Amino acid sequence: MDTNRNYEGLMYLSWDMFDSPGEEGTGYLFMEREPVLILDRVVSKTRRNVNVDLGYVSKTYADKNVFPTKDSHRVGKAIRVRCLNSKKRMAIVKALIELGVERIAVSRDQVYFDTDELKPPMLSLW
Repeated sequence: MDTNRNYEGLMYLSWDMFDSPGEEGTGYLFMEREPVLILDRVVSKTRRNVNVDLGYVSKTYADKNVFPTKDSHRVGKAIRVRCLNSKKRMAIVKALIELGVERIAVSRDQVYFDTDELKPPMLSLW
């Protein structure tokens, strides 16, 4: 992927962080801009690096890994971040709420959020 395009519109993240596993360039092509820009602002606000576990997933990957047909990752509106530190997890969730995100889930090692307006607001524990 072109280096300039990989960072287009982003200050801290890169589009390849959101690629479907094994499919280079899909993050830039199919990931919705809104959740990526929100996460970029979260990094700016919290001054903490993030490790994106999952962004966009292709139909092939989603079918192979049994993602529901209405899963927000399939349309590039969901992001899952790996986060083992509870203080960092809290900072990320706080920043997401301050930025207007209304769909957040947390577990011991991950923070998930999406911007899927077709689904109701939620705060969930995994």
